[in-house]
Amino acid sequence: MRKAFIIFLLLCTTHLGAQTFQKAADSAKFDLENSLKELADLRKLIAEERIPMAKELGELETEALASRNESERVRRLRDNREFDLRSLDNRIKRLRDNNNYLYSLLGDFIRRFETQIHIGELQIYKDQINKTKLIMEDSGADGSARFQAQLNLLDTAFDRIERKIGGDVFAGGAVVPSGDYEEGQFAAIGPLVYFASSESEQAGIAQMELGSLQAVVHEAGDKFRPGIRSMTDPDKLSGDIPVDTTLGDALKIAAAQDTLREHINKGGPVMYPILGLATFAFLIAIFKWFEIGKIKRARRRDLDEILRHLRNGDKDNALAYAKSVKGPVGEMLAAAVEHSDDDKELIEEVLYEKIVILQPKLERMLPLIAVTAATAPLLGLLGTVTGMIKTFKLITVFGTGDAKSLSSGISEALITTEFGLIVAIPALIIHAILNRKAKGVVSSMEQTAVGFINGVTQMKTTDK
Repeated sequence: MRKAFIIFLLLCTTHLGAQTFQKAADSAKFDLENSLKELADLRKLIAEERIPMAKELGELETEALASRNESERVRRLRDNREFDLRSLDNRIKRLRDNNNYLYSLLGDFIRRFETQIHIGELQIYKDQINKTKLIMEDSGADGSARFQAQLNLLDTAFDRIERKIGGDVFAGGAVVPSGDYEEGQFAAIGPLVYFASSESEQAGIAQMELGSLQAVVHEAGDKFRPGIRSMTDPDKLSGDIPVDTTLGDALKIAAAQDTLREHINKGGPVMYPILGLATFAFLIAIFKWFEIGKIKRARRRDLDEILRHLRNGDKDNALAYAKSVKGPVGEMLAAAVEHSDDDKELIEEVLYEKIVILQPKLERMLPLIAVTAATAPLLGLLGTVTGMIKTFKLITVFGTGDAKSLSSGISEALITTEFGLIVAIPALIIHAILNRKAKGVVSSMEQTAVGFINGVTQMKTTDK
């Protein structure tokens, strides 16, 4: 029973499942047909729209390629323009640098032109030089205006060179040797400039001097005055003129030369004791030179003659001959003859006494010359110290910018030392010479005394 029921259930379930599967298969088939239909419709739609879209895509790709090509062209053009701009910037920079260099070079030329032309010629070009300098110093002036002003002055410099070929004559004024400012004519021949006054007969070489704003005329002498006046005459332009090959240095050196009085005055107050010592030592040296020089030295012949008379026993003739010898030597020989009969020791004492008496007379005042030789350099050093003190005081007041204001102190410092040595060196040499001459006289007397004593002693020994 139970088995039959189970079999019945299985049969019913199988029947119901078959119906359900059938329905599912029908539904799936329907859906498949609909999907295939939709797929066919889509394929048809895609096929219809593919051609226009492909055409549009081709057009867009063509436009994109054209845009890309245009972009490349624009980029290349931009790069080329940037390169051109950089090249232009570099060129502008180079031109600006060249312009600045030329501007600086011309500015330097203008400054050199103003300082190197002759001061007499400066009267001709002064206005244009000042005008050019004003334009150059004007911060609001255009660069082209500055450059043009420089070029104008450069043209003027070239014109000056052309004018100076063969000589140039121009009017102007100068300070003549008398110290007056006079108008006249200049004649420029190369680096040399001559001036002849139209207000007087003054004529000479025109030079620039420190502290003067005008040309200063140095007189060339009466010999060359007519030639200079003829040379500065535009109608003649010929004549005999002096030529200074040193280009003014010789005139400057000649002007800087001091007379002896001026040189001494620059030494200051210390120069007076130095010159006083020099004069005193010089006078003493002259006096001692003649005093020592006039002392006659004993000759060997005189001594032999006196000893010969004594050997012959003729004491009176020996004494007379000794007295005939002039000077201290004769006095010493006379005293020796008078005491020739005495002992050797006494004769030596008598002769030594005569020498001792003479020696101070010979050496008298010679120490004053030695003192002068030692004191003069010290006085020169004193002048050096006072001169340097004066110089430092001037530096404190005026600074070191003005060398002329310091020259007085420096001159005093150096000149006193110079004269101190000039006095000391000759004084030292003269003292040595005079001292040697005095010692020579004393030495000669000593030799004579020794010879007399030896001769008398030998004579006495022979008599015994």
